[in-house]
Amino acid sequence: MAKRIVRSKQKRAPRKKITRAVTASQKVLVMVHGAGTFPEDWYKPLVAAVEKELGHSFAYLPVYYADVTNRQRARALETPEQSQFKADFQNELRKSFDAARNSPTIPADRAVSIAGLPAPLERFGGITKEIAAYFFDAGVRAEIQARLTTVLDQAKQKSQDIVLVCLSFGAVMCFDVLKQSAHRYKIPFWFTTGAPIAKLRRIGMYDDNLGAITPQNVARWHNVYDTTDWIADPLGPSFPQPGYRLHDIFVNVAFDPIASHDYFTNRETIQMFADALRA
Repeated sequence: MAKRIVRSKQKRAPRKKITRAVTASQKVLVMVHGAGTFPEDWYKPLVAAVEKELGHSFAYLPVYYADVTNRQRARALETPEQSQFKADFQNELRKSFDAARNSPTIPADRAVSIAGLPAPLERFGGITKEIAAYFFDAGVRAEIQARLTTVLDQAKQKSQDIVLVCLSFGAVMCFDVLKQSAHRYKIPFWFTTGAPIAKLRRIGMYDDNLGAITPQNVARWHNVYDTTDWIADPLGPSFPQPGYRLHDIFVNVAFDPIASHDYFTNRETIQMFADALRA
């Protein structure tokens, strides 16, 4: 049975059961998590935060794919291309982490302690492994993209405007799906938060082509980043498309480079999502 829209305040509502009628004038918030281990109900704190900001319930659909990226699979030896990708991407992460520890947004009284933080090498390896599996395993990539496409199709079936929000690695899968298929949907707002897309652009995984991401299909692309986030970057300079303005928006999530990546609990980011649903 396909996933259905649920009401955020209804307790014990199965994820795949319709619990609320949605009118054609409403927007649906489609939410996509990032890399790492997430439970299937990962979206509940985000829904509660947006609902609190709005002052009422709203229509939403979560995307879940952590079971795919965390699945243990027997893999062949890495190809030279895959090994080079991992080395290049981890080098980008290291440079970004070093820059984050010296961000001008860190207060003077915190600068010394933040600058002394050790680089989280295990986290570098974790996100690199997941993204490498996505790019170099066609089965993983297809399964992950199918999860997003299924949910977008459900929103489209309800004749909804889609507000799409994604975190970190989730921004990569959204970018790839929208490049190919954005013309199938009506997306007035797309929020990428903590996106590593510019790093992938720098190491040659992308060119500056946006494909079907046009003003007609994705009216507003807001890329939210913190200068102390070791994964995120501004994206506008990477995609200088005539006629399409990509909005890079700085938010001060935290001073620690690890905590700075937690956009889905940041009040300013939550307000942006709520404003998009009101618009």
